[in-house]
Amino acid sequence: MTRLLVLALVAALAPLTACSAAHCELDPAADPVAVRRLGCAADREVMSTSRDDSVFARTRTILWIVDREDGDAVYFIDPDKYTLHYYFARDFLSRADKTPVGTLAEFNILNYRRPNRRFLLGKLVEYVDQDVHTIELAAGDTADADMIVAGFRTVAARTDLEDVLRYRPVSADQEELLPEIGRRIRTIATDEVFRNQLYQPLNPGVGYGTLRFRRTSTLGGQPLAPTDLVVLDRVPNELSMVAGIITAEFQTPLAHVGVLAKTRGTPNMALRDAWDDDRLRPFDGQLVRLEVTPQDFTVELADPADAQAYWESLRPAQVQVPQHDSVTTPMFDVTRSTLVEVTRIGAKAANLGELYRIQTADFRPLPLPERPFAVPFAHYAQHLTAAGVFPEIDALVADYQAGRVAPLELERRLFAIRWAIYRAPIAPAVVDGVIALAAARWPADTRLRVRSSTNVEDLAEFTGAGLYTSAGMRVSDGREAIARALKTVWASAWNRQAFVERDFYRVDQREVRMGLLVHPAQEDELANGVALTINQFSDVRPAHYINAQVGEVSVTNPTGDAVPEQILFYTWYEEPEYEVISRSSLMSWTTDWPSATAVLTDAELEELAGYLEAIHLRYRTLYPGHAVDAEWKLMPGRQLLVKQARPFLRRDVPE
Repeated sequence: MTRLLVLALVAALAPLTACSAAHCELDPAADPVAVRRLGCAADREVMSTSRDDSVFARTRTILWIVDREDGDAVYFIDPDKYTLHYYFARDFLSRADKTPVGTLAEFNILNYRRPNRRFLLGKLVEYVDQDVHTIELAAGDTADADMIVAGFRTVAARTDLEDVLRYRPVSADQEELLPEIGRRIRTIATDEVFRNQLYQPLNPGVGYGTLRFRRTSTLGGQPLAPTDLVVLDRVPNELSMVAGIITAEFQTPLAHVGVLAKTRGTPNMALRDAWDDDRLRPFDGQLVRLEVTPQDFTVELADPADAQAYWESLRPAQVQVPQHDSVTTPMFDVTRSTLVEVTRIGAKAANLGELYRIQTADFRPLPLPERPFAVPFAHYAQHLTAAGVFPEIDALVADYQAGRVAPLELERRLFAIRWAIYRAPIAPAVVDGVIALAAARWPADTRLRVRSSTNVEDLAEFTGAGLYTSAGMRVSDGREAIARALKTVWASAWNRQAFVERDFYRVDQREVRMGLLVHPAQEDELANGVALTINQFSDVRPAHYINAQVGEVSVTNPTGDAVPEQILFYTWYEEPEYEVISRSSLMSWTTDWPSATAVLTDAELEELAGYLEAIHLRYRTLYPGHAVDAEWKLMPGRQLLVKQARPFLRRDVPE
């Protein structure tokens, strides 16, 4: 008996009296590979699965195939048994009298991209929070409106959801067809699905900590410990090391807070109305175990021994000693620098220097900041020596490690160190050197950005995103303004969140050094964004994950409820394809924009993806096993600029 005949028999014999609903097709105990019809909610429960690679939480998925050469026969497939349509078609639908299923590559090209395809492929998705059921195609599917409508009607007619199913486009090309399709079948836009989510898993995993409810506005006066698991009313722009994060408003996925959670290996989630959620409130002030999964979360009282083991699992076993050359004083042309200079100018400047050596696949250089330069560690070390703060640093580190410093006392002593650094006169030669290099590069009224470049950030093993402070200056503002900018950034090496995180990771704080990266400020940007060169939702579908926002509303440090554009730009398709997860909520702010819905045009996305791929390939040799976290801007004239790139390694969150 052929497997196809077995399948047909399973589908034919499936309806049993055990299912009480009038039109159910399956016994709840049945476990078929596929069925020809879904007659009720119980049938869908049997055939669906909550996939960990879904870009939306609280969803249940069923795959479907329409065989257009067999009278539009419909097969609903259990994704737990067949993760790809191809394998099901190969095993059950290969017939001598039909178009061959072929190899995986042949199958994909024919059935996702050709009008004469044999199969129409998609999935049936239930969005639990939104109480919405959709029919969706793959992002790379080029089906036209007629084919989509016909497929929708064929599949819907074989379900109990025919009167409520809606079609959701998942790519920009599919979105363009929405007005035409919407006149013929029920549709729903991705933004509506995203907007009505209740739960957002940003970094799944398990964390242990004392549950603390904190207003974001009070974090400065109520410091958190690395052993706290915090529930916040809003998303903070910065947050010290904690055991886990829950926010009552949705997060920008690639904001500094989210990136830090990934690199720290701590769970991070958003839950609308978490501040008053009765699953969380009863545990306020208690030691809990939080588990964040791609589909839901749980929280329960924790055993102190388990919590201690978890905290220790996050920390290196040995003291980490940052390396530095605090003797070399000449300033560096970053365009000529490489990672060889990382112990002199810090990782941020050295990583940027590496970008000037990269060309794209078509031999174009990357668009980068204009002629940046770096002030090396030596000047920081000399300034702190002159300011007399090294003894204060030594004393604070000793007292803190001995447990003799309360949170508010820590902030007071760190502020005293920062204030001493800021008040101490800067060596005139440092200001002279900065003025000379800046004057040789840019007009005196050019607004410049002074950024941290330490030996404890942007490294393979320590990201440190958002821990330090940047400052602005112009040469025309005079020597005192320049000195203030340099000292402001130097002093931020002793920000509270930086100190606490370094201590948690057993960094020898006495060996911390800060270089300075100086380049023109990117003003009047049309848009800005962040990208990871991995698909954080699925390891088997390579993609660049791109977040974008219009104007100067930051993606890394967002304000208010602004939702960024989120794109998965797939790198495994025959031609460039991308999936839209959300569109920017601020598109109404734009004027003279190429699109009413998209931050970047298709051509700009392809250009950005080319830059990301080139950086990814280069960094893979510099930092084996790492992806890239890159920041970019869209400048006047719609010119892309890569602001920075650093290695990205998502730490495994303990299970």
